[in-house]
Amino acid sequence: MRIGIIGAGKVGTTLGKYVVSHGGSVSGFYSRTEKSAREAAQFTGTEYFQSLATLSEASDTLFITTTDGEISKVWDCIAARNVEGKVVCHFSGSLSSDVFSNWEATGALACSIHPIYAFSDKFTAYQNLKDAVFSVEGSREALERMQELFCLLPNQIVEIPTAEKAKYHAATSIASNFVVGMISMAVGLLEEAGIPEQSAYAMLKPLVENNVASIFAKAGPGEGVCQGCAQALTGPIERGDLGTVRKHLKSLQNPKWENAYRAVGRLVAELAEQKRPERDYQEMKGLLE
Repeated sequence: MRIGIIGAGKVGTTLGKYVVSHGGSVSGFYSRTEKSAREAAQFTGTEYFQSLATLSEASDTLFITTTDGEISKVWDCIAARNVEGKVVCHFSGSLSSDVFSNWEATGALACSIHPIYAFSDKFTAYQNLKDAVFSVEGSREALERMQELFCLLPNQIVEIPTAEKAKYHAATSIASNFVVGMISMAVGLLEEAGIPEQSAYAMLKPLVENNVASIFAKAGPGEGVCQGCAQALTGPIERGDLGTVRKHLKSLQNPKWENAYRAVGRLVAELAEQKRPERDYQEMKGLLE
C-alpha cells in the first residue's frame, strides 16, 4: 500500500507522520497551498506533488484530508481520472463514504476513517494518536484492503454502518463539544457567584476529572469493562433531593442555562433510575419538566 495524501493541514500532516512512523508507505502530499504541502512532505520525509494527477499515479490509496465541504469537489477531480482499483478514503466524522458519488462506476473502492481525536498542532498531534479509536465504514473490499495499514497501527478499529455515520458523529460531538459547553455553563454560574474565571476552572478541574475517571474505571476483573455512567452518578438528582434541585432551578436566571439544566437533568434522572431501581424518581422528573 502506497498512500497519497490530499490536504496538508492538521489531519493530513498528522496522519502522514503517524503512518510513516509506524512503518507505512506514504508517497507524499498534494494541496492547493504549495507551501503547506511542501512543509508536510518535509516533515514526514515524503514527496511534494504539484498535481492531483501525479500524486494519484504514484499512489494506490488516496487519503482526502480536506475540510468536509471540499471532499466531494476533490472526489469529482479524482473520479475524472483513472482511479480503477485504488482505495479512496476521507477522514470526515460527519460524512460517510456515500459522499463519493457513483464510486462503483469508476472502479475505485470507497471508505472513510475517523480517528476519535482532537487534532491540535500538526507537528505534535501524531505523538498521542496511538490512544485514539478509529471508526471505519465503506465498501467491504476497501476495508479489507485497509487491513494492510490497520495491522501496522496500534489503534483499536471499530466498523460502523454507513447509514449510521451521522448518529455516530452526533455521539462523539456530544461527548466532546457538549461536555465543554456544560463546563462553560458551570464556570459562568461560578462567576455569577463572585468567583473569578480561573479560580472557577481550578475548582472544577478535580471534580470533572474524577467523574470522567469514574465512568471509565473498570467495573470488575474483566479487562476493558467500564463502570459506566449510571454507576458513576452522584449528586442531588441521584439522591432524590427535590429541595436542592428546586434551589438550583430558582438560582438559574439565564433561561438558556435553565433549559439546559432541565434537559440534562431529565437524562440524569433516567440514569439514576438505572442505578437505583428501587427508588421512585417520578416527582423529580416532574420537577425537571
